[in-house]
Amino acid sequence: MHIVFGGSFNPPTNAHVKIIKHLLSVFKGAKVIIVPVGDDYRKPELAPFKKRLDMLRIALDGMEDVMISSIEADRGYEGTLQTLDDLSKHYDDLHFVIGSDNLLDLPNWIRYQELLSKYPFIVINREGYMTEQEGNERYKDLPHRFIFVDFNDRTAATHVRMNMRLNRHVVDPKVYDYIVKHHIYEVK
Repeated sequence: MHIVFGGSFNPPTNAHVKIIKHLLSVFKGAKVIIVPVGDDYRKPELAPFKKRLDMLRIALDGMEDVMISSIEADRGYEGTLQTLDDLSKHYDDLHFVIGSDNLLDLPNWIRYQELLSKYPFIVINREGYMTEQEGNERYKDLPHRFIFVDFNDRTAATHVRMNMRLNRHVVDPKVYDYIVKHHIYEVK
């Protein structure tokens, strides 16, 4: 099994690392493929891809069964389905990770119906968002496979960027040093 964990990783937080470790403990023998979005992904305050890639390498240093893909930097953002289809040419048994907070927004994703029918989703259950029952009910008319995994951590990279010095504890100290050294986010 190959678990694809995409995101901006802007910056990669300790919660991202905990999620990866949790996934590897739940899905024994799996490998995790980290896919940071490329620079053309429209998201405010997105640090350059190269810097996010460097931060991911620092944060994930020494983690076995984890690889980082630069696929979205190499070809630009074409949607999750295209990324998974491209990765499926090199890796088998792909599963896509999504937070339960993103399930509500899926109909706005590029070719989401085909995405749902083609790839199983590992849904990180986040308190206060769509439950397994609600998710299955919402998409009952579409072929889909959701595997819900409990994980409790309220860390949000947005809050880290808003006040890096105050929230420095939610990133690896080496990642924080990299951020300061390279002036990636304004450190307050």
